[in-house]
Amino acid sequence: MADRWAFVVATDKFLDPALGAVPYAESGARAVSDALTAAGYPKANQLVLLGPHATKAVVESRLRKLRKAVRRGDELLTYVAGRGFSRNGAGFLACWDTLPDDLAETALPVADLVAGLTATKAGQVILLFDVGVGAPLPDVEPHLDADELAALFDESPKAVALTACRPDEPSHAAAGLKASVWTSLLLDALAGRAAKALDRDGRVTAVSLHRFLDDELPRVLRKHFEAGASQSPLLFGGQNAGNVVADLSRLLGGGDGLFLLDPDRLRRVAFRSDSLGRVRDLTAWRKTYELPDAPRPSAKRFVARVANTDVKADLDEMYEAAREQFGYKRKDLDAAMGPDGFGVLRTPDFEYTVTAALDEDDPTRVAWRREVGGFADPGFARGPGFDAVFGRLFDQLVFEFAAPVDVEALVDRLEERPPKGAKVQIASDGGSCDITLAGFAGRVTVDRHSLTVRGRAGNSAGLLDQFLAFLRTVGPLGEPAALPPAL
Repeated sequence: MADRWAFVVATDKFLDPALGAVPYAESGARAVSDALTAAGYPKANQLVLLGPHATKAVVESRLRKLRKAVRRGDELLTYVAGRGFSRNGAGFLACWDTLPDDLAETALPVADLVAGLTATKAGQVILLFDVGVGAPLPDVEPHLDADELAALFDESPKAVALTACRPDEPSHAAAGLKASVWTSLLLDALAGRAAKALDRDGRVTAVSLHRFLDDELPRVLRKHFEAGASQSPLLFGGQNAGNVVADLSRLLGGGDGLFLLDPDRLRRVAFRSDSLGRVRDLTAWRKTYELPDAPRPSAKRFVARVANTDVKADLDEMYEAAREQFGYKRKDLDAAMGPDGFGVLRTPDFEYTVTAALDEDDPTRVAWRREVGGFADPGFARGPGFDAVFGRLFDQLVFEFAAPVDVEALVDRLEERPPKGAKVQIASDGGSCDITLAGFAGRVTVDRHSLTVRGRAGNSAGLLDQFLAFLRTVGPLGEPAALPPAL
């Protein structure tokens, strides 16, 4: 089995202050190293050089060590954060001990770095450059050379490179992230918090990572900086864009080539809560009103109209909570009221809806339904922000199938070959069934069009775990004919 190797180099401050500073380069690199460990790059296979340890001599020494250690077919990833410059079309990476009055001789040539990495026996080589334009330096351009990068990678048989920005742009860093914006998004991808960075098999490839970074950078820049901040990540060596940065299929609940929460499935997952209240307790209720005595269309319209004030208050509360917990700017949020007691809040990470309707069984009561779905990544429901905003609200997870499911055929299959720890009950009409799984307190209900996981309120992570356990045990119901082609 191929080994994964990582070479991580970063410097925030240099021996000579004239080279300037690169805020959070080293803290970002430490976080990248930790994320790579979780993603399958053992610490023993990581060469991490930070600050004073990243001298030119040490960097070159570690490159020689890699050449000896990496075996045929291994995977090699390099992450570099710091300063770069170029002279006469040749790029250089500043080392901790680079001297401003002897730049080219005391820095690491980019061509030498690429040559050293590609000279290993690795089957694939990935380079991640978080190197933007820096302060002016004597007799050089204060950034890497784009033409050289293209020449180095466009003909390479196994190497691909991603850069945080165009060579003449800054790589923006934010104090709230303790890293550059580009690296923070890279960390989201490596940790499995960004479904858009994954392919259908749950892998982060060079091309899927680049597309994710390119899509998400503008939004995160708007969140942390004033208007006008821009940054354009680049990919060099497109012929090797399928190189795998990390395989997260097992980390996120997949396995055997199946990624359980690819972007298409994730769009059809929603957390839900249903509750009842008295019609006469609605804020806009007046003593002169008469309570409905039957669920007639006119009564439904009346109750929805009376409930609009409470629906708007609920939406306003969620709007402010989302701004506070997730740092959204006004332009990131879209709140709207619809007819018949309906409200929706759309954000870059999720969509929240609230509905108030007359209860069909008791026309003196109003039925409330709240849902959050449309997630951008599967890790969102496990984050502290989700818990802070939605608290103990949800007790159901609902998943809509891409194609109708034959419930009776499902039950027959489970009864013929019962999965370990699963128990099945079917309704007399064959239209739905309940499935319980060993180790989970809730239950799963399957009908032709959806799957519903019921559990304890406030345990969204538990609901998600039970859903993933169900898919691993039973399989992706209603999916094969409708899933989109692989990216």
